Amino acid sequence: MSPVSKGIAILGLLLLSTVGSGRAHDTASASEIDPQKQFADLAESLANGSVASIDILHMPDLVETRVSVAPANLESWFGSRVTINKVSEWSGREELVEIMKSTAVTRKSPMPDLRSAVIFYASDGRRIGTLYLGRYFGRYLGQFSGAAGAVGDTPVSFKGNFPTWLKRMIPSPLQ
Repeated sequence: MSPVSKGIAILGLLLLSTVGSGRAHDTASASEIDPQKQFADLAESLANGSVASIDILHMPDLVETRVSVAPANLESWFGSRVTINKVSEWSGREELVEIMKSTAVTRKSPMPDLRSAVIFYASDGRRIGTLYLGRYFGRYLGQFSGAAGAVGDTPVSFKGNFPTWLKRMIPSPLQ
């Protein structure tokens, strides 16, 4: 092997080890995300006025799909949208803050079949965070362990009144 070939091989090994260690670090940090903290941070953003608007997306529970509805699917396939603009002036903001503060979120696998999303936006249009809820709002599936859903891409169980609040926000004919 020529000295140039050896140098290229060594450089390639160094690059692979750097990329490999970076990927391992990214994976570890993604698995360390605390969904309860993310949920609490969203509640705090709502309370301190950082949330400018909220979109509530819903895909009816009775709509059948060939695959489980994941977060990206729901945001493409939703059937109805309720938008709350000027959240700082919205009369329901304090109620939602209190409901979120009293809701417990625990990590749960696997990702459920999602049907509703609550997306929080800043005044510049940047997404602050997204909460998802599975079919039936915990009414049947998982009703004893809380309603299944997700905080971002992390599957969770919601224990508290957040699922009930979300159900009230979606007009009955659209459920």
